[in-house]
Amino acid sequence: MNEIIVLRISDNVCVDLNGVKLRSTNEVAEALEKKNSENPDAVISIEADDSIHYEAIGKAIYGSHRAGFAGERLRILVNGKLLEA
Repeated sequence: MNEIIVLRISDNVCVDLNGVKLRSTNEVAEALEKKNSENPDAVISIEADDSIHYEAIGKAIYGSHRAGFAGERLRILVNGKLLEA
């Protein structure tokens, strides 16, 4: 089974990765590039508690894409509901 890396979004500023607050798209991309090199089959799950956190959700999406996570390797949930691309 593929490892699921969870990016939690609870405000409009930070993306949380295992308790580490990432404040920019670059920080997200750098952290995920390391994860991708350690486990090239990992899947990113961006989980937001509210859809109003556009900026942080965007940082998570763009950082994930820059680190090579897209398509089947990226999912986005808002309030526990999967968003379809």
